[in-house]
Parts: sequence; structure tokens; C-alpha cells
Amino acid sequence: MPRPRVLTELDEWPRHQTIDTFNSVQTASPEWSDGYWHCFGDPAGEVNLITAIRLYPNTDVMDAYAIVSVDDGKQYNLRASRRLRPRIDELRVGPFWQEIIRGMRTLRIGCDDNAHGIEFDILWESKAPAYDEAPGVQYRLDGRLVAERSNYIQAADIAGWIRINGREWKFDFGDGWGGTRDHSWGIGAGTGTGAKPNPYVAPPLTPPEQGSFRADGMRHWAVVNMPDRCLYYAFRLGEDGVYTASGTGRQSGAGIHSWVEYAYDSDKESFAYTDVRISDHEWEDGFPRFKRGKIHLTRPDGGVDNFQLEVVSEPVYMLAGGYAHGWNDRLGRGVFRGELLVEGEVWDVSHPTKVFDDDGNEIPQMSGGGSYAELSTVYTNLDDPSDTGVGILECAIMTEFEGVKGP
Repeated sequence: MPRPRVLTELDEWPRHQTIDTFNSVQTASPEWSDGYWHCFGDPAGEVNLITAIRLYPNTDVMDAYAIVSVDDGKQYNLRASRRLRPRIDELRVGPFWQEIIRGMRTLRIGCDDNAHGIEFDILWESKAPAYDEAPGVQYRLDGRLVAERSNYIQAADIAGWIRINGREWKFDFGDGWGGTRDHSWGIGAGTGTGAKPNPYVAPPLTPPEQGSFRADGMRHWAVVNMPDRCLYYAFRLGEDGVYTASGTGRQSGAGIHSWVEYAYDSDKESFAYTDVRISDHEWEDGFPRFKRGKIHLTRPDGGVDNFQLEVVSEPVYMLAGGYAHGWNDRLGRGVFRGELLVEGEVWDVSHPTKVFDDDGNEIPQMSGGGSYAELSTVYTNLDDPSDTGVGILECAIMTEFEGVKGP
């Protein structure tokens, strides 16, 4: 006789929010998902690793990926997918695994030996409380609820090793390597977490680009691991020179969404910047690929934090993680592909904005073209050069910025 519901290991904890178990979620939507996105930055820029694990309770799928660019101009890609249940308590899919040693503080994230040459074992020690970036944000279109999600971001010190195609990097706490992460859950607003276009839905009467969203100009989004704090910000700068807040959560100033969270042992209070300006942005050979620049962030006390930004890594293109049509079957994330599927490839990412396969064929990227990519970037405080950190940065030109045209 089939059981109406299933108990999981999490049901041992006295944290239930409903009368149901942790085996199910509040909606039957196949787009509901919950998962992690981890970025690991090398201050020398030799390796730029992004990895994720995500659960889709209503399609009964867990998938994972690792995408890593190396200073040889290559991006190495690995994806895996499996049936979620009955192993719902195991954060493991194919060679990927994650261990929660102490919630919100200590993790281990790894990838075992596989045919695609990507291996790592990384110990994560959070340095500051997480920032609750999107506390239950809902998106409505023409009065219809189209998405709802929560997420937090966090920075960490890391130790461990990464091995790519036989080449190895080892690092320890204090070596300057930085970890940043996003943990999100809900129904995503786009294809990033598995949402699929619905052909039966009426076309919107209201353009999605309303409100603070800008589809023109340039976008900045970053999470940075500074020595004593985690720095987050997001904004768009339109062709008209107007700054608007960007991101999925709360607007902190007239033109920026941001948060600064200090280390656990600090007596300094967290805060949000009230304004932003940029200067001296440089681009790779006239292509919309950020190279270096300055950002000026106004604190609530009226002072300004001035940073020099220097991209140190090759770009990482998120399509390779299975976003949009990134899987070989072009069906996107959260799709059942059998009991276990592992796939991957190597891309040439040496061009500033174009990606090629081993045969020299160009691989079109997601919306925004080759301008969108994750860049390991060193942030240096211009007023205190010893205050230096490494973070993940998206700096994309959507249309045109200072004469540089987007895709």
C-alpha cells in the first residue's frame, strides 16, 4: 500500500512550519526548487570555479554542475542529474557532493574523480552572517503571481584543493582565496533555476521591463569577500546616465541595492550604501567585456568607499551549468534525465565575448550574449591598499555604454 507521505532526516528537527513533512513543498509547481550556488575565487586569477547543487521536489530531480575557467583560455564544464527520491537526504549527485557540518557556518563542497577532469574538495568557513537579500519576494504581471523566491548571500574563507585536467591548486585559510555563495528557494522568475516558458499563458499587457529594471546601458552585480566583511551590491546605469537599483531584493538607495555585513567577531554594524558612482571603466579591445575600473560607494555617514576593480580571471559562462538550453538535450535544469546522467565538455573562452567548441564552432550564449559572464575580480580600497578582497562580478553592457556596444 503506498504511503501518503514520507519522513526524512530533517523531520527529526523541531522546525516544522506546516503539518507536512520535509519531503514535500507548499506548491505542486514543477518549477519549485531549492539549492546552492558557490563561487571560489583565486586572487591570482588562474582558476575561477562556480559550482551548484539544486533540488526540484516536484519533478523528483537533483542536478548539479561545476564550470571553471582557467588561465589557459579554456572553460571546463561538468553537469550531473539524478532521481531525487528516495535519496532526498543525500546532497550528492554523480561525482558532486556537499556536506553541511554546521548550518550557516561550515560546509564541505566536493567533486570526485570523473571522466571530465574536474575535481575539488573545499572547506567553507563563513566569515560573516548571511545577508537575507530577497526575503520572500513575489513577482506579479498583470495581477498574476508569476514567481516567488527567497535567497541569502554569504562570504567565506576557504581551504582545500582544485584539480582541473591534471593541474592542481592548493590553498589554505589566509591565502587570500575567497568564497561567495547564494542559497535560493522558490519559483524562479526566469530560466536560471529551471522555469520553462508556458505556451498556454496569455502574452502580458504590461512590459516586464517596468519599474526599476533597466534593459539598456550597463549592469553591475557583485559579491566580494573583503578581509573583515562581505560586500554586496547591484545596480544598472542607463544610457541616460541614471543609476537604478538592480537585483532581486530590497533597494537600499536611490540607485543601488547593497549590503555590507561585518565578520562575526566584529563590533561594527552592518549597513547599506546610499549612492553609487563609477569611473575609469576599461573594456577588452572595444568588446563589452569589463577589464578594470573604479566604483565609489556612499556610506550612510556621508563618507565614500572608493575601490579599484581589476578582473583577474577568464570569464565563466553560465549556460554551461545547464541554464536555459545548456544541457545536451537543450531542455534546461530540473528535468528528469533518468536515474543518473553525467555530461560535460570544454569550451574556448579566450575571446572577450565569444565562446567556441573544440571544432571552432561558436556557441551562442544566453540572452545578453557574450557580455554576461562571471568574472573573478580583485577589489582594492583606494584609501587603504591593504584592504583588498576577491569576489565574483557580473559587469554586462546590455545596449551601449561610453561607446562600447552590447551584443
